Amino acid sequence: METLGATVVDFPMKAHCCGGHMTQISEETAFELIRRILQNAAEYEADMIVTLCPMCQLNLEAYQSNVNHMFGTNFNIPILYFTQLVGVAFGIAPKELGIGKEFVSADAALAKIGQTEPKPHKPKRRDKQALPMPAK
Repeated sequence: METLGATVVDFPMKAHCCGGHMTQISEETAFELIRRILQNAAEYEADMIVTLCPMCQLNLEAYQSNVNHMFGTNFNIPILYFTQLVGVAFGIAPKELGIGKEFVSADAALAKIGQTEPKPHKPKRRDKQALPMPAK
């Protein structure tokens, strides 16, 4: 990310596990793992989290509002996949990279580098029924 021109925030939990598939086994455990990463990124004033793992992108983004609800937090940290920022660095329009479809808008962070104008955005909450879940 530094090679692309980003200022990397070296927060200690940046390489910790988000819980992977734990959201399907134990929401409480998974949400605690997600909360720790989001809390640490927030403490280090990260504008966004860029992931190398698609499961981390899904968990940190799609469940962020659930974490806020469970822990009474107010995280509003955009989560992007690293290839999206590689595309931005190569001059591809954010919309072509799927940016703008996040649960937590990346507009404010991207505006800092002149890519888009920040727009008011209400974080969406993941609907448990959005994906078919196996019966217990």
